[in-house]
Amino acid sequence: MKLRILDDIVETVGRIHQLCRKIARHDPSLAKQMREAANSVGLNAGEGLYARGGNRTVRIESAMNSGREVMLGLRIAGAARYLEAPLVASEVDALDRIVATLYKLAYRAH
Repeated sequence: MKLRILDDIVETVGRIHQLCRKIARHDPSLAKQMREAANSVGLNAGEGLYARGGNRTVRIESAMNSGREVMLGLRIAGAARYLEAPLVASEVDALDRIVATLYKLAYRAH
């Protein structure tokens, strides 16, 4: 089964990693935490979307929570002026769409 959301996640995580290199110049700790959370979005989503049973929902919820963590990290980086506001808004929007899609996939009627 090919899920487009996984391609969207991989592309978004790649962009987040690029932004984390910029953030790391000012705040290495924030950049590290954001990279790890971004990786968690992809890895947990991938595991959850191909899983069966109760573990599926747990993994997808973890991916969603990590996505929310990255969104807040981006907003913090924007507030600290490490990143430009339009760029932050664009990436937060991309992550929000991913989280919303994961929510639908986790809680749709089976």
